[in-house]
Amino acid sequence: MMTTRPIIGLDDAFGARARSLRRLQRQLADLFEQAGYEEVIPPLMERPESLNSGAGRFLADQTLVFSDPADAGLLAVRPDMTPQIARIAASRLLSLDVLRLYYSGPVMLARPDARGGSRQPWQTGIECMGIPGAAGDAEVMRLAARSMLVAGFSQPVLQIGHIGLLRALVKGSALPLEAWTKLLMRRSPDDLRAAMDSETMAAPVREALIRMASGQADFRWIESVTGSFGEEFNVAAGELLALVRELEQQLGKEVDIHADAAIMPRFLYHSGILFAGFAAGVPQALLHGGRYDAMMAAHGRDMLATGFSCDLWSWLDALG
Repeated sequence: MMTTRPIIGLDDAFGARARSLRRLQRQLADLFEQAGYEEVIPPLMERPESLNSGAGRFLADQTLVFSDPADAGLLAVRPDMTPQIARIAASRLLSLDVLRLYYSGPVMLARPDARGGSRQPWQTGIECMGIPGAAGDAEVMRLAARSMLVAGFSQPVLQIGHIGLLRALVKGSALPLEAWTKLLMRRSPDDLRAAMDSETMAAPVREALIRMASGQADFRWIESVTGSFGEEFNVAAGELLALVRELEQQLGKEVDIHADAAIMPRFLYHSGILFAGFAAGVPQALLHGGRYDAMMAAHGRDMLATGFSCDLWSWLDALG
C-alpha cells in the first residue's frame, strides 16, 4: 500500500512560503551580482570521492550515497555546495586566477543538524577565490553582513574566530581536532573539563580552553594572551585581531563586530579565519563562513579561498 506519510526533516513549500523564498533569493542574488559575483549552478549529484576529497571528508557522515541505475557507479547527493565549487574552480575555471562565485539551491543532509530540524536546507552563499588572506576574508564578511541587512534582520552581529587558535592549544592532544571543535560548540565548561581529565595539558592551556567554552575569549583576552601559547597561536591571533579592527572601521555603524576564539566551523574543512552571523531576536546563527584553502589543494589547485553560506528556509522562519 502506498504511504503518503511525510518524511521527517523534509517538507513541501508552496504559496506564500515559496514566493517568500524566491523573493529573498532574488534580493541576495542582486546583492552578490552588484559586488561582482557570478552565479554557478552545480548538479544535485556528485561522485562521493569528489564531495569527500581532502578536507571535505568531514562531510562524509552527512552524505547520502546510492548506486546509480544508469551505471555511473556510486553517486552522492550533495550535503554542502562548497566542495562542488572547489571542484569547478579546480577543473572548469582554470584559466581564471580570481573567482567570485555565488550559488543558491537545495542540499540534502543524511540527518538534521538539530533535533526537529530540516534535512533539506536551501543553501545560498558566495565563494571568493584567489584573493590574498585578509582582503578576501574582509570582502566576504562585508557581503555576509550586508546579506543580513538586505534580508531585513535587525542589529546584525558578526562573531569572528580563527581555527588556528584552537589548533595551537590542543597540539599533541590524544583527541583529534574535530573532537575539540564539537566540545567547544556545546559551550559547556563541564563537558570540556571531563574531556581534559584524560589529557596531559599545562594549566594555562586548560584555563584558556575553559575560558573559550565559557564565552569569555574575546578581543581583549586574545590580545592579552598573545605570546603565551607559541608561534601558531600568535599568527592566528594577529590575523584575527587585525581583521576585527578593519571590519569595525568599515561596518561599525551597521553591524556589531566581535572577536570570539570559540567560534567553531560547522564542517572542519576550514583552515583559518572563521565567522558566524547573528541578529536580534534570533537564537541560532544565521550564517557561517571562513577560509578553506586546504580543500582547494585537495582538488588539485593550490588556490586561496574563503566564503560563507546560509539556509534560506531558516532565514524565512527567523524573519517570521
